Amino acid sequence: MLYRYNNPYLADRDRRRHLRRPARIRAWADPGGAAPVVDCVVLDVSEGGASVMSVNGTELPDTFELQVDMRMKMGQAEVAWRNGAAVGVKLDKPKSK
Repeated sequence: MLYRYNNPYLADRDRRRHLRRPARIRAWADPGGAAPVVDCVVLDVSEGGASVMSVNGTELPDTFELQVDMRMKMGQAEVAWRNGAAVGVKLDKPKSK
């Protein structure tokens, strides 16, 4: 996979406000309710967002809770763009209890 920040031909087209950092973190997308969770990989992260890919090609829902493990939630994710099994999401940090 070719990332925009590693590709000098796409660098001038990238309009992101924040730098993305490669991550490769196993996680799951929890759409809530009776819908099953989807195994995924967080490809990269930035302040307020991430790129996420479904492990088995399942389409990710439009909104979901992105969770790394039982104790670490990355936040509520809202899909901003789609490219096959990969999505770019805006993350709202989980509320502190």
